[in-house]
Amino acid sequence: MPAPPAEPAHAPAPVRALVLVAAGIVLAVVVGIVVSARLGALTLAATLAVAGTWRAVAPAGPPGLVVRGRTFDVLLCWSTAAAITFLALTAPGLG
Repeated sequence: MPAPPAEPAHAPAPVRALVLVAAGIVLAVVVGIVVSARLGALTLAATLAVAGTWRAVAPAGPPGLVVRGRTFDVLLCWSTAAAITFLALTAPGLG
């Protein structure tokens, strides 16, 4: 009697990374509407910084956040987070 076929190896689903990043974006929008645009922008910058850090330290990269090479992804997330932080802290009238 032949052995039953082995379970096929599945690539990890990108659901967790995408859900966490989407939750950070939704949180940033809600904070921007309810509290202030400045704090919403800083929340968005924090979300990008966390995503970049996650991409930097995860051994295989979190599925869903891997776009190009590790260095490119990390630098893009961190530089965008830095730019948003700078603009949020220096733009007049954000309250």
